[in-house]
Amino acid sequence: MDVCNGEQEKHISSLYFENKLNKLQKVNRINTGILDVFPKQLTELEAQGVDFSILYLEHEDQILMFFQKIYELNKSSIYVKSTRIINTSDGYLIQKGFTKDDIEFIEKFLCYENKLLQLNHFEELARIITLSTREVVFSNFYTEDTAIQGNFDLSFPVYFLSEQSKKLLNEYASEVNLYIRW
Repeated sequence: MDVCNGEQEKHISSLYFENKLNKLQKVNRINTGILDVFPKQLTELEAQGVDFSILYLEHEDQILMFFQKIYELNKSSIYVKSTRIINTSDGYLIQKGFTKDDIEFIEKFLCYENKLLQLNHFEELARIITLSTREVVFSNFYTEDTAIQGNFDLSFPVYFLSEQSKKLLNEYASEVNLYIRW
């Protein structure tokens, strides 16, 4: 996990207009979708039948496999920036299944709050993704042509800079039984 220099951060921010991405506003040259575990947005009645507090237990591995495909496509490099801390109390972390070693990693990661990091090891990326899937700390994940935002209920907004990346990530999602809703 390396902190990006100013040039790297400026480059990634210029690709995605960071300020607009965080507000979930559509940017003209960016295609958007929602990476989700459901093929369609749930109705209020359907949502009442889902226990969102444990949804990650059923689908976290799929999301990790999806991100692994992106990581490998990008020659084992991806950028990440934490954007929102939800709850990092020890009790909450233990309830969400984190170990003492995980908690130490979380504390280290939080030292880099709001800094763009370049991750060169999938193990670090997987731990940070898990923070988003378990609603502990949400992060934005970036490549040269895709950005994904950690979000509640395993519904992660996805931004594509090209039709090619849109098509490829849709295939990746399908391969691991996830969906990208348009």
